[in-house]
Amino acid sequence: MPSSYQVASSQRWGRRRVVTAQPTSGGDGWRQFLFLRPGFYVATSSIDHHAPAREVYASGDFVKMHLRLAGDSQVSQPGHRGCAVDASSVSTLLQPAGTRKEEVFQAGVHERSVTLCCSRAFLLQDVGLPRRAQNAGPIAAFLGGPAADFALARYTLSPAQAALAADLVDGPSLDALASLRAEAKAFELLHSVLTALDAAPAARTVLESSSPGVHDAGTTQERQAQRLAALKRHVDASLGEPFEAAALARRFGFSESGLARAFRLHHGMALFDYVALARAERARALLEEGRLSVTDIALDVGYGHTGNFSTAFKRRYGMSPVAYRKMARPGAPA
Repeated sequence: MPSSYQVASSQRWGRRRVVTAQPTSGGDGWRQFLFLRPGFYVATSSIDHHAPAREVYASGDFVKMHLRLAGDSQVSQPGHRGCAVDASSVSTLLQPAGTRKEEVFQAGVHERSVTLCCSRAFLLQDVGLPRRAQNAGPIAAFLGGPAADFALARYTLSPAQAALAADLVDGPSLDALASLRAEAKAFELLHSVLTALDAAPAARTVLESSSPGVHDAGTTQERQAQRLAALKRHVDASLGEPFEAAALARRFGFSESGLARAFRLHHGMALFDYVALARAERARALLEEGRLSVTDIALDVGYGHTGNFSTAFKRRYGMSPVAYRKMARPGAPA
C-alpha cells in the first residue's frame, strides 16, 4: 500500500480478500487491493489528485503489470530521474529487493488504473509458465530470478485490455458474488496481458532502466500526440453526437485542464473551437452535395434545432445555409 494512504475497509469472502484504502490528503477516491490467490493480487484505482502527490511503495518479489486507463505520472527510484507512465499503456515493473518505487502525480490528474501483481512462484507453479521462456521480455527476466535492476517496460494498451480493466475499476461494489466475478475478470485480463507480452517483440519495449535510475527511451510528447490524433479522429467521425469535455478527457487519458492545454498546443485552437469548425465544414460540404435538407444536415452535424444551426452557420460564413446552398448549387431547390 502506498505511504500516503490509510485503510478504509477490509472484507473477506472465502479465500478472496479486499482492502480499500483512501488518500490521507490532497485527493479523493480509492485504491482497492483484491487478494485472489497466494502470490496474485489485483490493485484497482480511481483517484482525483487535487494537489501534487508523491506515493512511495516498498519492493516485494513480484512483477507488476500496470494498465493505465487515465492520468499521467512519473515513476522512479527516489532521488532519480523519473520516466513517464501515461494513459493507454501497459507497464511492467521489475524492482530489486530492498528498493522503493516513487510515483509522482501532478495536481488535476484523474487516475484510473489496474495493476496485476504476480509472484514468481504463482507464475511458475499456478500458471505453469516455463522458467526459461523463449523471448527476452520482462516476464522472462522475472522468471529467471530476482531482479538486479529497477526496470520499467512499456507496451500499448489494447482496446480489449482497456475494456477488461475498466470493468474491474467500474464494476459493482464487491460482495461474495461480485468478488467472484472480479476474480474471473482479473484472470481473463492476466491471460490477455501475458499473451501480449509473450508475443511482443523486444522493440516494443520503450522504457528501460539500469541500476543508477530509470531511463526514458520514448517521449511523452509522441504518446500524447498519438492520443490527441485518436481524439481528433473520434470527433471527426462523431460530429452528430454531443461532446463533453470530461467524457473526452476520461476516454483519452487526460484531465480536463490537461486536455484543453494539450489540444490547443498541438492543434492551435481550443478543442470546442475545433468541434465547431469541423461541424461547419461538414455542413458546408453537405450543402454543396445537395442530398439532404437543411434540417437533416443540422441533425447530422450535432444541432438539435435548425435555428441554432442556421445562426452558427451564418456567423461563420456570412450567409444562411439556404443562401449558401443557392450560391453553391444555382438552380437547385433549397
